[in-house]
Amino acid sequence: MGTVVMEHFSHQQNLAHCRRQLAEAALATSSDEIRHSMLMRLLAEEEANGLLISDDGDRALTAKGF
Repeated sequence: MGTVVMEHFSHQQNLAHCRRQLAEAALATSSDEIRHSMLMRLLAEEEANGLLISDDGDRALTAKGF
């Protein structure tokens, strides 16, 4: 169960970091646009990863009888 909690914490921190980076990004040059696109991709991947973590966590809890 500790692993699920740690994965959830790590996921939340990654989401916060990606969102903070996106908020700070200025789209003044083409390299900024590339960075923005990369950050958007990372954020989307992390959000999708969160769906997997919560599904795995639900399965782990169900298997333990919670």
